[in-house]
Amino acid sequence: MSRPLFALLHLGLILGTAAIGMRLYWREHADADQGKGSRLLSARVRAWYFSNLEPFAALFVRLGVRPIAITYAQVAVSVLVAAAYAAGLVFTAGFLVLFAGTLDILDGKVARGGEGASLRGAFLDSVMDRYAEFVGYVGLVVLFASGWRVLLVLLAILGGFMVSYARARAEGLGVPCEIGTLQRPERYVLLGFGSIFGSIAGHVFGGDHVLLTLTVAVLAVLGNMTALQRTAYVSRALHKASHA
Repeated sequence: MSRPLFALLHLGLILGTAAIGMRLYWREHADADQGKGSRLLSARVRAWYFSNLEPFAALFVRLGVRPIAITYAQVAVSVLVAAAYAAGLVFTAGFLVLFAGTLDILDGKVARGGEGASLRGAFLDSVMDRYAEFVGYVGLVVLFASGWRVLLVLLAILGGFMVSYARARAEGLGVPCEIGTLQRPERYVLLGFGSIFGSIAGHVFGGDHVLLTLTVAVLAVLGNMTALQRTAYVSRALHKASHA
């Protein structure tokens, strides 16, 4: 089978799955909660995806799976992400990124559904999330080997970490901070689909990971913009509180 045909078959599978998913989205979630969301992932999209994970979360609760076990599984999948990128298996890495992001959602749902949520679990989850995100980017550094694209990866790492740090520091000071264009779910979605479609584009049109490079650039720019956005928001909130 030729490489373009192989890539087109993958594309057809993805588009077919997306068509089924969107049909369910419109049919079952026309009145989804319009609360938490962002410009990249609306509240409706989040509600649709989260609701599809409910049966899995309920199953894990019945089986007695501990939330921290799912968190550790997320880290293990992130190691596989890094290995896939390092080996040049960008298509596989993209699916693994999305799987890791799904596990990131599931551990919280299992904790809440099984009444296993605790301060210790929340702390460990946050720490493991940082390690999981970093490990995946290490694979990209190996893939790009050297040059200016490695700088893009480093900037993407910085942006992701600063987005999370800004929220943690703000909440430590008593300021809720969940705003921003590029939060963690958005980062998983962009990198996952950017890798998948980038691999397909590379098979069809050739090129040296052009779309993946563009995806990392978007992550670097929007990640740091989101961190600065949160910084400005929290600064205003603290200034207003101090002069109230």
